[in-house]
Amino acid sequence: LKAALGGAWRSGATAEGAMRLTLELIQQAPQSLNPASQRQLLLRGFKIPTIENLGGTMDAYECIDLSDNDLIKLANFPPLKRLRVLLLANNRISRLAEDCFDCLPNLTSVILTGNKLEKLVDLEPLTRLKTLERLSLLECPVTKVKHYRPYMIHKCSKTLRILDFNRIKDKERKASGLLFAGERGKRLLEEIAPPRVVGKDPQEPQEKVVKTGPSPEVIERIKRAIAEAETIEEVTRLERALKSGVLPDDLRAPDAAEAEAPAAEDGPEAAEAPEAEETKPMEVVKEGKEAEKAADEKAPEEKSKAREGAMDVDEEKEEKPAAAEPMAVDADSEEKKTAP
Repeated sequence: LKAALGGAWRSGATAEGAMRLTLELIQQAPQSLNPASQRQLLLRGFKIPTIENLGGTMDAYECIDLSDNDLIKLANFPPLKRLRVLLLANNRISRLAEDCFDCLPNLTSVILTGNKLEKLVDLEPLTRLKTLERLSLLECPVTKVKHYRPYMIHKCSKTLRILDFNRIKDKERKASGLLFAGERGKRLLEEIAPPRVVGKDPQEPQEKVVKTGPSPEVIERIKRAIAEAETIEEVTRLERALKSGVLPDDLRAPDAAEAEAPAAEDGPEAAEAPEAEETKPMEVVKEGKEAEKAADEKAPEEKSKAREGAMDVDEEKEEKPAAAEPMAVDADSEEKKTAP
Protein backbone atom coordinates (compact mmCIF):
# COMPACT_ATOMS: atom_id res chain seq x y z
CA LEU A 1 0.00 0.00 0.00
CA LYS A 2 2.87 2.37 0.85
CA ALA A 3 4.50 1.60 -2.50
CA ALA A 4 1.24 2.32 -4.30
CA LEU A 5 0.82 5.65 -2.55
CA GLY A 6 4.38 6.65 -3.44
CA GLY A 7 4.77 10.41 -3.15
CA ALA A 8 1.81 10.82 -0.83
CA TRP A 9 3.46 8.56 1.74
CA ARG A 10 6.83 10.29 1.49
CA SER A 11 5.35 13.80 1.74
CA GLY A 12 3.13 12.99 4.72
CA ALA A 13 5.54 10.81 6.73
CA THR A 14 7.27 12.31 9.77
CA ALA A 15 10.63 11.53 11.32
CA GLU A 16 9.04 9.09 13.80
CA GLY A 17 7.33 7.05 11.08
CA ALA A 18 3.87 8.57 11.69
CA MET A 19 1.99 10.06 8.77
CA ARG A 20 -0.18 13.13 8.56
CA LEU A 21 -3.62 12.86 7.06
CA THR A 22 -2.92 15.10 4.09
CA LEU A 23 -5.16 15.90 1.16
CA GLU A 24 -2.83 14.00 -1.16
CA LEU A 25 -3.10 10.89 1.00
CA ILE A 26 -6.89 11.09 1.02
CA GLN A 27 -7.02 11.39 -2.75
CA GLN A 28 -4.69 8.43 -3.31
CA ALA A 29 -6.05 6.14 -0.55
CA PRO A 30 -7.88 2.96 -1.65
CA GLN A 31 -11.64 3.11 -2.12
CA SER A 32 -14.10 0.24 -2.32
CA LEU A 33 -17.62 -0.98 -1.62
CA ASN A 34 -18.11 -2.81 1.67
CA PRO A 35 -20.50 -5.78 2.12
CA ALA A 36 -23.30 -3.32 2.96
CA SER A 37 -22.84 -1.70 -0.48
CA GLN A 38 -21.45 1.43 1.12
CA ARG A 39 -18.64 3.37 -0.48
CA GLN A 40 -15.71 3.35 1.93
CA LEU A 41 -12.35 5.09 2.22
CA LEU A 42 -9.51 2.92 3.61
CA LEU A 43 -7.03 4.79 5.80
CA ARG A 44 -5.80 1.86 7.88
CA GLY A 45 -2.30 1.41 9.29
CA PHE A 46 -0.77 4.80 8.44
CA LYS A 47 0.01 5.71 12.09
CA ILE A 48 -2.08 8.86 11.70
CA PRO A 49 -1.81 10.88 14.98
CA THR A 50 -4.67 13.38 14.46
CA ILE A 51 -7.75 13.79 12.31
CA GLU A 52 -7.42 16.58 9.77
CA ASN A 53 -8.26 17.49 6.18
CA LEU A 54 -11.24 15.11 6.00
CA GLY A 55 -13.10 17.89 4.25
CA GLY A 56 -11.10 16.80 1.22
CA THR A 57 -13.32 13.74 0.92
CA MET A 58 -16.06 16.07 -0.40
CA ASP A 59 -18.57 14.06 1.69
CA ALA A 60 -18.45 11.26 -0.86
CA TYR A 61 -18.21 8.24 1.48
CA GLU A 62 -20.65 6.39 3.72
CA CYS A 63 -17.83 4.61 5.59
CA ILE A 64 -14.37 5.80 6.65
CA ASP A 65 -11.90 3.25 8.05
CA LEU A 66 -9.28 4.78 10.38
CA SER A 67 -8.33 1.57 12.19
CA ASP A 68 -4.77 0.65 13.25
CA ASN A 69 -3.52 4.24 13.57
CA ASP A 70 -2.17 6.34 16.47
CA LEU A 71 -5.18 8.55 17.18
CA ILE A 72 -5.28 9.77 20.78
CA LYS A 73 -8.16 12.26 20.79
CA LEU A 74 -11.20 12.08 18.56
CA ALA A 75 -12.06 15.53 17.27
CA ASN A 76 -11.95 17.90 14.29
CA PHE A 77 -14.52 16.21 12.04
CA PRO A 78 -15.85 18.44 9.24
CA PRO A 79 -19.54 18.35 8.22
CA LEU A 80 -20.08 14.91 6.66
CA LYS A 81 -23.82 14.33 6.24
CA ARG A 82 -23.39 11.20 4.16
CA LEU A 83 -21.14 9.38 6.64
CA ARG A 84 -22.86 6.41 8.29
CA VAL A 85 -20.04 4.16 9.59
CA LEU A 86 -16.86 5.18 11.41
CA LEU A 87 -14.25 2.46 12.07
CA LEU A 88 -11.70 3.45 14.73
CA ALA A 89 -10.50 0.10 16.11
CA ASN A 90 -7.00 -0.44 17.52
CA ASN A 91 -5.98 3.18 18.08
CA ARG A 92 -4.95 4.89 21.31
CA ILE A 93 -8.07 6.99 21.77
CA SER A 94 -8.52 8.06 25.39
CA ARG A 95 -10.66 11.18 24.94
CA LEU A 96 -13.63 12.27 22.83
CA ALA A 97 -14.18 15.96 22.20
CA GLU A 98 -17.54 17.24 23.40
CA ASP A 99 -18.51 18.35 19.90
CA CYS A 100 -16.89 15.35 18.28
CA PHE A 101 -19.98 14.04 16.47
CA ASP A 102 -21.94 17.28 16.07
CA CYS A 103 -20.99 17.47 12.38
CA LEU A 104 -21.96 13.83 11.74
CA PRO A 105 -25.77 13.91 12.06
CA ASN A 106 -26.46 10.61 10.29
CA LEU A 107 -23.82 8.41 11.95
CA THR A 108 -25.28 5.00 12.79
CA SER A 109 -22.24 2.78 13.60
CA VAL A 110 -19.12 3.57 15.65
CA ILE A 111 -16.46 0.91 16.27
CA LEU A 112 -14.01 1.85 19.04
CA THR A 113 -12.71 -1.64 19.83
CA GLY A 114 -9.23 -1.85 21.36
CA ASN A 115 -8.81 1.77 22.50
CA LYS A 116 -7.96 3.35 25.88
CA LEU A 117 -11.22 4.91 27.04
CA GLU A 118 -11.36 4.47 30.82
CA LYS A 119 -14.23 6.53 32.30
CA LEU A 120 -17.94 6.52 31.63
CA VAL A 121 -17.97 10.30 31.52
CA ASP A 122 -15.63 10.10 28.51
CA LEU A 123 -18.44 8.42 26.55
CA GLU A 124 -20.82 11.36 26.93
CA PRO A 125 -20.45 12.50 23.26
CA LEU A 126 -21.60 9.06 22.11
CA THR A 127 -24.77 9.32 24.18
CA ARG A 128 -25.78 12.46 22.25
CA LEU A 129 -25.84 10.67 18.90
CA LYS A 130 -29.55 10.51 18.06
CA THR A 131 -29.15 8.05 15.16
CA LEU A 132 -26.64 5.64 16.74
CA GLU A 133 -27.60 1.98 16.19
CA ARG A 134 -24.35 0.01 16.64
CA LEU A 135 -21.56 0.70 19.12
CA SER A 136 -18.54 -1.37 20.09
CA LEU A 137 -16.19 -0.61 22.98
CA LEU A 138 -14.77 -4.10 23.42
CA GLU A 139 -11.25 -4.38 24.86
CA CYS A 140 -11.47 -0.87 26.32
CA PRO A 141 -10.88 -0.38 30.07
CA VAL A 142 -14.25 1.34 30.40
CA THR A 143 -16.07 -1.97 29.84
CA LYS A 144 -14.79 -3.14 33.25
CA VAL A 145 -16.42 -0.26 35.09
CA LYS A 146 -19.37 -1.25 37.27
CA HIS A 147 -22.79 -0.86 35.58
CA TYR A 148 -21.13 -0.07 32.24
CA ARG A 149 -23.70 -1.82 30.03
CA PRO A 150 -26.84 -0.59 31.91
CA TYR A 151 -25.37 2.92 31.89
CA MET A 152 -24.87 2.95 28.11
CA ILE A 153 -28.33 1.47 27.48
CA HIS A 154 -29.89 4.10 29.73
CA LYS A 155 -27.93 7.09 28.41
CA CYS A 156 -27.89 6.35 24.69
CA SER A 157 -30.93 6.95 22.52
CA LYS A 158 -33.49 4.22 22.03
CA THR A 159 -32.21 3.73 18.50
CA LEU A 160 -29.16 1.85 19.86
CA ARG A 161 -29.83 -1.80 19.09
CA ILE A 162 -26.44 -3.53 19.32
CA LEU A 163 -23.82 -2.84 22.00
CA ASP A 164 -20.49 -4.67 21.85
CA PHE A 165 -21.92 -6.97 19.15
CA ASN A 166 -24.70 -8.11 21.51
CA ARG A 167 -28.31 -7.20 20.83
CA ILE A 168 -29.99 -5.11 23.51
CA LYS A 169 -33.08 -6.85 24.87
CA ASP A 170 -36.22 -5.26 26.25
CA LYS A 171 -35.48 -6.74 29.67
CA GLU A 172 -32.16 -4.92 29.76
CA ARG A 173 -33.83 -1.61 28.86
CA LYS A 174 -36.39 -2.00 31.64
CA ALA A 175 -33.72 -3.07 34.17
CA SER A 176 -31.50 -0.11 33.31
CA GLY A 177 -34.48 2.26 33.58
CA LEU A 178 -35.28 0.95 37.07
CA LEU A 179 -31.64 1.02 38.13
CA PHE A 180 -31.21 4.72 37.40
CA ALA A 181 -34.72 5.87 38.35
CA GLY A 182 -35.46 8.35 41.13
CA GLU A 183 -33.07 9.99 43.55
CA ARG A 184 -31.26 6.75 44.16
CA GLY A 185 -30.55 6.46 40.45
CA LYS A 186 -29.22 10.01 40.34
CA ARG A 187 -26.83 9.30 43.20
CA LEU A 188 -25.67 6.15 41.43
CA LEU A 189 -25.04 8.09 38.22
CA GLU A 190 -23.00 10.66 40.12
CA GLU A 191 -21.02 7.87 41.76
CA ILE A 192 -20.10 5.83 38.66
CA ALA A 193 -19.88 8.75 36.20
CA PRO A 194 -19.04 11.97 38.08
CA PRO A 195 -19.14 15.05 35.84
CA ARG A 196 -15.83 16.37 34.62
CA VAL A 197 -14.85 19.65 36.30
CA VAL A 198 -13.23 22.01 33.82
CA GLY A 199 -10.26 24.04 35.06
CA LYS A 200 -9.33 22.17 38.24
CA ASP A 201 -7.28 19.35 36.78
CA PRO A 202 -4.77 21.59 34.95
CA GLN A 203 -4.29 23.89 37.96
CA GLU A 204 -3.38 21.21 40.49
CA PRO A 205 -0.19 20.08 38.72
CA GLN A 206 0.87 23.73 38.30
CA GLU A 207 0.61 24.35 42.04
CA LYS A 208 2.66 21.25 42.75
CA VAL A 209 5.34 22.37 40.29
CA VAL A 210 5.55 25.79 41.93
CA LYS A 211 5.92 24.25 45.38
CA THR A 212 8.61 21.76 44.40
CA GLY A 213 10.61 24.14 42.16
CA PRO A 214 14.13 25.32 43.07
CA SER A 215 14.50 28.45 45.17
CA PRO A 216 15.95 31.66 43.68
CA GLU A 217 19.09 31.24 45.81
CA VAL A 218 19.75 27.81 44.34
CA ILE A 219 19.28 29.12 40.79
CA GLU A 220 21.67 32.03 41.39
CA ARG A 221 24.28 29.75 42.89
CA ILE A 222 24.15 27.39 39.92
CA LYS A 223 24.37 30.32 37.49
CA ARG A 224 27.49 31.60 39.26
CA ALA A 225 29.03 28.17 39.05
CA ILE A 226 28.27 28.04 35.32
CA ALA A 227 29.92 31.43 34.81
CA GLU A 228 33.02 30.25 36.69
CA ALA A 229 33.18 26.85 34.95
CA GLU A 230 36.29 26.16 32.89
CA THR A 231 35.33 23.03 30.93
CA ILE A 232 32.34 22.08 28.80
CA GLU A 233 31.64 19.05 30.97
CA GLU A 234 31.18 21.25 34.03
CA VAL A 235 28.87 23.57 32.11
CA THR A 236 26.67 20.68 30.91
CA ARG A 237 26.58 19.16 34.40
CA LEU A 238 25.54 22.47 35.94
CA GLU A 239 22.91 23.06 33.25
CA ARG A 240 21.35 19.72 34.10
CA ALA A 241 21.38 20.69 37.76
CA LEU A 242 19.72 24.00 36.86
CA LYS A 243 16.92 22.18 35.00
CA SER A 244 16.36 19.65 37.76
CA GLY A 245 16.74 22.20 40.59
CA VAL A 246 19.04 19.90 42.60
CA LEU A 247 22.36 21.26 43.81
CA PRO A 248 25.48 19.19 43.06
CA ASP A 249 27.52 17.93 45.99
CA ASP A 250 30.32 20.45 45.48
CA LEU A 251 27.85 23.34 45.79
CA ARG A 252 26.23 22.09 48.98
CA ALA A 253 29.28 22.92 51.17
CA PRO A 254 28.20 26.52 51.83
CA ASP A 255 24.85 25.28 53.08
CA ALA A 256 26.55 22.96 55.53
CA ALA A 257 28.74 25.83 56.77
CA GLU A 258 25.71 28.04 57.24
CA ALA A 259 23.98 25.27 59.17
CA GLU A 260 26.97 24.88 61.49
CA ALA A 261 27.31 28.65 62.09
CA PRO A 262 24.28 29.00 64.43
CA ALA A 263 25.68 26.25 66.62
CA ALA A 264 28.90 28.21 67.12
CA GLU A 265 27.02 31.44 67.84
CA ASP A 266 25.14 29.90 70.76
CA GLY A 267 28.27 30.32 72.96
CA PRO A 268 30.91 28.13 74.61
CA GLU A 269 28.39 26.62 77.00
CA ALA A 270 26.49 24.95 74.16
CA ALA A 271 29.77 23.70 72.68
CA GLU A 272 31.03 22.39 76.04
CA ALA A 273 27.79 20.60 76.84
CA PRO A 274 28.46 17.64 74.54
CA GLU A 275 32.03 17.38 75.89
CA ALA A 276 30.68 17.23 79.44
CA GLU A 277 28.25 14.54 78.40
CA GLU A 278 31.08 12.59 76.81
CA THR A 279 33.28 12.85 79.97
CA LYS A 280 30.55 11.40 82.19
CA PRO A 281 30.82 7.88 80.81
CA MET A 282 34.64 8.03 81.16
CA GLU A 283 34.34 8.96 84.85
CA VAL A 284 31.91 6.11 85.45
CA VAL A 285 34.33 3.68 83.82
CA LYS A 286 37.22 4.93 85.98
CA GLU A 287 35.14 4.60 89.17
CA GLY A 288 34.24 1.06 88.20
CA LYS A 289 37.88 0.13 87.62
CA GLU A 290 38.92 1.62 90.99
CA ALA A 291 36.16 -0.35 92.74
CA GLU A 292 37.41 -3.54 91.10
CA LYS A 293 40.98 -2.87 92.23
CA ALA A 294 39.82 -2.18 95.82
CA ALA A 295 37.87 -5.43 95.81
CA ASP A 296 40.91 -7.31 94.55
CA GLU A 297 43.05 -5.79 97.34
CA LYS A 298 40.52 -6.63 100.05
CA ALA A 299 40.08 -10.20 98.85
CA PRO A 300 43.51 -11.50 100.15
CA GLU A 301 42.97 -9.84 103.56
CA GLU A 302 39.54 -11.46 103.90
CA LYS A 303 40.99 -14.82 102.89
CA SER A 304 43.77 -14.54 105.49
CA LYS A 305 41.25 -13.60 108.20
CA ALA A 306 39.14 -16.59 107.27
CA ARG A 307 42.17 -18.86 107.55
CA GLU A 308 43.11 -17.48 111.02
CA GLY A 309 39.56 -18.03 112.22
CA ALA A 310 39.69 -21.63 111.05
CA MET A 311 43.00 -22.22 112.90
CA ASP A 312 41.54 -20.88 116.16
CA VAL A 313 38.58 -23.22 115.89
CA ASP A 314 40.87 -26.24 115.39
CA GLU A 315 42.98 -25.31 118.42
CA GLU A 316 39.88 -25.05 120.65
CA LYS A 317 38.75 -28.50 119.49
CA GLU A 318 42.16 -29.95 120.43
CA GLU A 319 42.17 -28.35 123.94
CA LYS A 320 38.76 -29.76 124.94
CA PRO A 321 39.72 -33.51 124.83
CA ALA A 322 42.92 -32.80 126.78
CA ALA A 323 40.91 -31.30 129.63
CA ALA A 324 38.54 -34.26 129.64
CA GLU A 325 41.32 -36.91 130.21
CA PRO A 326 42.33 -35.78 133.76
CA MET A 327 38.74 -35.98 134.80
CA ALA A 328 38.68 -39.60 133.71
CA VAL A 329 41.87 -40.36 135.74
CA ASP A 330 40.34 -38.86 138.91
CA ALA A 331 37.31 -41.05 138.54
CA ASP A 332 39.47 -44.18 138.38
CA SER A 333 41.39 -43.24 141.52
CA GLU A 334 38.17 -42.74 143.49
CA GLU A 335 36.97 -46.18 142.44
CA LYS A 336 40.21 -47.73 143.67
CA LYS A 337 39.90 -46.00 147.01
CA THR A 338 36.43 -47.21 147.65
CA ALA A 339 37.20 -50.77 146.69
CA PRO A 340 37.83 -53.11 149.77
